[in-house]
Amino acid sequence: MKINAGWELKSKNKAICRWFIAWDELPSGQIAGAISGFAGGGTFVVERFYGTCEKGKLTKLWIDLEDRISGDSVEFDDCGAESLAICESGLDAIWEWNDNEVWCDTDEVVLQPAKTKALIKDVEMLLLAKDKAAFLHLICELVGLTASPGK
Repeated sequence: MKINAGWELKSKNKAICRWFIAWDELPSGQIAGAISGFAGGGTFVVERFYGTCEKGKLTKLWIDLEDRISGDSVEFDDCGAESLAICESGLDAIWEWNDNEVWCDTDEVVLQPAKTKALIKDVEMLLLAKDKAAFLHLICELVGLTASPGK
């Protein structure tokens, strides 16, 4: 899986997920995965996504029952078995890095403390930027996250 993520340091022992995108590419310009992060006002989200890209530009982004690019209604499960399996792997990746127990108890997406050593510290952020893609910023924006990897 490709991963790009950022956590904001709130205290010595707590870093909240501002964005976490785990995805993979399929043939014909398709992408699938999962995203989580802070959407403002104390709201954290965790979503599966499916999309298509043409010449590096996002042309379709399915989340829940909507294509966030066109605004059309969609049946997410129609994206196909391979895409759905990648989405589930993306969710697994989120919980490999973030504390699922905290999510279940408080609806916050918080970094597992043992993972901080693997991250790059940048001022008040911890970054994992193993993979980059031009469409990541737009996916974060369309999901409603308040932060994202740079353009």
